[in-house]
Amino acid sequence: MALLAISIDTDFEEFWRYNLVVMASIKRDGEQVELLKYKSEIAPVGAELTAKPSNYPEDRGIRLKCEAGDALTLYIYVIPHTLPSDKYVRYAPPYELDVRVKHGNRNIYTHRHMINQWSGENLVVDIQTER
Repeated sequence: MALLAISIDTDFEEFWRYNLVVMASIKRDGEQVELLKYKSEIAPVGAELTAKPSNYPEDRGIRLKCEAGDALTLYIYVIPHTLPSDKYVRYAPPYELDVRVKHGNRNIYTHRHMINQWSGENLVVDIQTER
């Protein structure tokens, strides 16, 4: 059975202001067969850091792999721990978060989600795969 490859990326320079939690539920014949969990915590919520931490990873992109089922549900939580330094919402526009899922060599989901800098986002992505 082909593998599922999940990738989540952004080129937003201030992504260090966000914690990221990803869960992936893989189902086969209606039953959950795998639950992947990923957490990238940079600072506690409310930390209000004044600069990017010195130990911040250069590439914070996420790569998850698992056996394919016939359905995948992704839960992506982008949680701000440090708010934008601008006083006005209009000066902190949403940024792009790219989510891609491949089933073997075939792209089955590609979407650019817009993330609110002030509130973050809770995304749920349901994908039906073919076996």
